[in-house]
Amino acid sequence: MSKEYQLTRDPFFYVMAALFALFTTGLSAILGQLRFMPISQTIVLTLFMALALRRHDLRAALSVIALWLTTSMLVLILLTLFAPAQIERAFADGFLHRAAFSEWYFAGSPLPASFAAAPLAKTLEVVGITVGSLFTGGLVGVWSLVRLANLTAFSAGHLLGVLESPLWIFVALPIWSILQLVGATGLVALCAEPMLVDRFAFGRWLQRRRRELLIFGAIYAAGLAAEAVLPAFWHFHS
Repeated sequence: MSKEYQLTRDPFFYVMAALFALFTTGLSAILGQLRFMPISQTIVLTLFMALALRRHDLRAALSVIALWLTTSMLVLILLTLFAPAQIERAFADGFLHRAAFSEWYFAGSPLPASFAAAPLAKTLEVVGITVGSLFTGGLVGVWSLVRLANLTAFSAGHLLGVLESPLWIFVALPIWSILQLVGATGLVALCAEPMLVDRFAFGRWLQRRRRELLIFGAIYAAGLAAEAVLPAFWHFHS
């Protein structure tokens, strides 16, 4: 007797996700599409995540988000490394962000896009990842997540270019960004479930996902705490 086909167990599902991540990120960045890049990323990634969650497969949802972020960030890092002036057009005030990121690393100014430098924008990001995901089936959360990933990759690519060695990747891609991306990935997928899976039965959802919410919430909070403390000491250049 043949097993029932499961979309989220089909490798092609993940291949397609990676290809869409490559297309929506790479082409949009090269063309300097300031609005189209995050909008297209958000719509397509939300659809892939929803397909997994509707099948009650949280692991698949987390996997497809992780694959998407890895692919899109790798593309942006490489493109920024080799064509920074071209890619900066895909970001609001891209040139100024690159300058501010260099100023933080070499001169000790506040870290761009952090609570210290942009408290309102960072607060909206946190709210989008949590409350926004909860009431929009993950759509607003994915928007916040891809914007965070894009800016993190753009910053990392710029710093790698300045430091002139790929061996500095663990400096250019700091631990607080990794923790926030991991934590936000879990929170977005989990907070999308009440609308997509539980029909807004929040009590049942909390009972079922309390452990996962605590784990990913703690990771995300650790990333925010590390971002508040570590940037002042994150200077390894000679």
